Amino acid sequence: MRRLALLACLMLVCCAGSKGWKAGTSLPTKYRSIAVPVFQNSTYDRQVGYQLTEALQKRLQQVAPYAITSEGTADTVLRGKVTKVDLRQISQSLGTGLSEEVGLTVTVDWDWVDMRTGKSIAARNGFASSGVVVASRPQAEPLDLARYRAVQQLADDIVANMQADW
Repeated sequence: MRRLALLACLMLVCCAGSKGWKAGTSLPTKYRSIAVPVFQNSTYDRQVGYQLTEALQKRLQQVAPYAITSEGTADTVLRGKVTKVDLRQISQSLGTGLSEEVGLTVTVDWDWVDMRTGKSIAARNGFASSGVVVASRPQAEPLDLARYRAVQQLADDIVANMQADW
């Protein structure tokens, strides 16, 4: 049992030194605050912009060394626009032809800007994430759950992309 615990600790130490795992944050430390205004939304889904903004603010509070402030007082601003929300059938029942699994994909463009210089720190276009639900009975998960899953994953992925080797 001790050997197994020692092996697990050794693997953790080895993995921690790799590029994939880092202690703390790898966001630039020269900034002290960030604003995340509500993402613009050009889609039919009116809730997704608000939900993504809230998810981003919460994720940044968890991992970033920055205070979340208003746009007028922030060192940096993370702006974005929801450009597409796609709903697609992943699988269907052979017996009824009805959807069994449904995927919802949210696509955004985002830009993280240094307010002192006006220059972009990081930006991505066509950045997407998906959430999947089982739409058929007996589970019959609502589509709102697919949106929630896609938005949470998108927030995690955006913050991960903001982190880079500085």
